[in-house]
Amino acid sequence: MRLLKGGAGNFLPAMALTLCAVLTGCQSQVPSDGNLAAVNPLSEDEIILTVPVRELADYDQLMVLKLSEILDKGAVDSAERAQLFYELGIVYDRMGLDSSARVMFMNAIFEKPDFAPAYDFMGVYLASAGHFQDAYEAFDSALELARKQGQKRIFTYFSRAIALYYGERAPMALADFERDYAQRRGDPYRLLWGYILESEVYGEKTALEKLAVRATDAAAEQQEAFGMRLVDYVLGRLSEEELLDQMRDPSLTMQERIERVCEGYFYLGKAEQIRGRDLRAFWFYHLAVATEKYDFLEHRYARLEIERLARKHSIYTYAHPTVLNTAPAEESNDDFQEEP
Repeated sequence: MRLLKGGAGNFLPAMALTLCAVLTGCQSQVPSDGNLAAVNPLSEDEIILTVPVRELADYDQLMVLKLSEILDKGAVDSAERAQLFYELGIVYDRMGLDSSARVMFMNAIFEKPDFAPAYDFMGVYLASAGHFQDAYEAFDSALELARKQGQKRIFTYFSRAIALYYGERAPMALADFERDYAQRRGDPYRLLWGYILESEVYGEKTALEKLAVRATDAAAEQQEAFGMRLVDYVLGRLSEEELLDQMRDPSLTMQERIERVCEGYFYLGKAEQIRGRDLRAFWFYHLAVATEKYDFLEHRYARLEIERLARKHSIYTYAHPTVLNTAPAEESNDDFQEEP
């Protein structure tokens, strides 16, 4: 089913209006008493701390200065300016400066309306902000432009599948997932998202069966990746303790640990959520967000998951204060019913 009506040009005005809403949305304050409706159920052994790598932050700041200087000189055409804005957007995204990144991607599109990669990023931003219809149109624009330009944008199908999942269109998401997976068979993160989507559509039992079959697609190199340890955990081949040991491996650099912890906590959260243990999932998502690995989709969607669980259970959360319910903590706790 085609989501986009018309070409990429029709998307720009609507996206600009949505962007304004995202950038200027109301900001509320966390209650002064820091009232949280759910007590952290995780043990000390389940919590792994990370520290941002200063050298990488310094590098990104230098890149912003360098790219901005090139833009300021004005000695580039529209296509080059679009590429520079896009690269600036990627750096801002990596720094966690969402508003600046979105503006850069929009600038890239205004400079070059057929710049497909910028539509990809805007789709992800719009989806993670809850503007799903606009996100679908952005992804459709990227796909349409890529088709006209003779390019393959397989990753767009993956991104749109995730957006459709969060937009409560899981059956449609599966179609995009299958199209993406056909080109990336055995990729552990595709395996994990296939499990998430199929759990929603068919139930966990069937999803696990399908995951076990797909896991045999992984090549030797893919089998060695950390993502496959996450697949092993979901399939019951690896215990949580063993997975956490992989995440805190002392031989890792801090950046490698940050990446593993961000991914690990997100998929631990999804697994717990699928099993009906929302409270544990809620706190795993917070730990994923705490890594500040802004350019990982797991970080971005962990924030959305926190918001959704906060709305579902009317609980306070530091990550998304705008969704807070004013109900006192003792009234909210009753909503968090966990399976034994």
